[in-house]
Amino acid sequence: MKPFGTPAKRIALCAMAAALASAGLLAASLAQASSAAHLTFIANSRTLSPSVEIADLNGGNARLVGPGMSAMVAPSGSAVAVIRLLPPQDNATSELLTYPARGGVARRLYHYDGFLALLGWSADSKLLLAAASDNANAGPLLVINAASGSVRTIARGVIMGASFAPNASDNVVYALADSLLGSAPINLFIGSARGSSRRRLTSDGHSFDPVWGARSIVFARSRSRGSQDEPINQLWSIAPSGHDATQLTHMSVGPLVAGLVPVAVSASGEHVLADFEGTDTSAAWTVNLSGASTVPRALNGVADGDIPDGLSRDGGTVLITKGFEGAPTSVETVPWAGGKPTVLSTHGANASWNR
Repeated sequence: MKPFGTPAKRIALCAMAAALASAGLLAASLAQASSAAHLTFIANSRTLSPSVEIADLNGGNARLVGPGMSAMVAPSGSAVAVIRLLPPQDNATSELLTYPARGGVARRLYHYDGFLALLGWSADSKLLLAAASDNANAGPLLVINAASGSVRTIARGVIMGASFAPNASDNVVYALADSLLGSAPINLFIGSARGSSRRRLTSDGHSFDPVWGARSIVFARSRSRGSQDEPINQLWSIAPSGHDATQLTHMSVGPLVAGLVPVAVSASGEHVLADFEGTDTSAAWTVNLSGASTVPRALNGVADGDIPDGLSRDGGTVLITKGFEGAPTSVETVPWAGGKPTVLSTHGANASWNR
């Protein structure tokens, strides 16, 4: 189950789920090619001692980075950002660290008496985006300088996903709710990494999980089904100016599933990777925006167990975690058009890359 899923899931899973934020949604902020290409993943992810490993893009030369429950490689490939829980783990104390990708001593950037969710690197690999959650399950959205360790708070409340702009502006789009109550409105905002110039993008009260792409910001919008079922999600796009809001998908789903939330967008903005979420359900789906219609498609026709982690810049390859609840997991790639997967690691999960 992906942590930044539907609002109902987020309320039920509370802050721990936020701390386990999808490496797929984090990979969406990768916005430039790199001379040092790496793959990271979490080993022992379903134990009390998860650790971060780094490898070549084909999974070769894997080595231990350090303990951690969430990780993301910088777009430049020079560093890996890691979040780990400090013992005792039930005390909810987190650290954000960076490690040199080639090996070396960790740099401790931020300590928080609560849970941290790692949301992304800026396109120039200078800034990190993280959401903090305290025991009330609400906290600030933080921009942290990876070199100096300076921290800026750019929003306060319940953060329902966030993404850096795919350029050097360092602007951030984020979804914000004032409380965890199911009736609390959730809307998209844009602000600078300095915490200034905040603008509201949506006012419907049901918009969340934004991913900032080259063409537009892709996000999920939920609609009540008028029953005890979870709301149904559809993918939408909106221009950073707040204009041209467009519904991309028009799906019908069953009572135990919620629909799609975006995970990543290709560099061209034509390919969108999404997570098809529901009760004990996570599956990679794709949406091609290059044609006249935007028909969503299950990546490999799998209803559950192909958890989307990331998308290559050219949109041709999807990074997934393969596995069901309680089962062993592996990190694999699948062609955008579907087909035979390639196993990169037989013991990993929640992968990221800068491919």
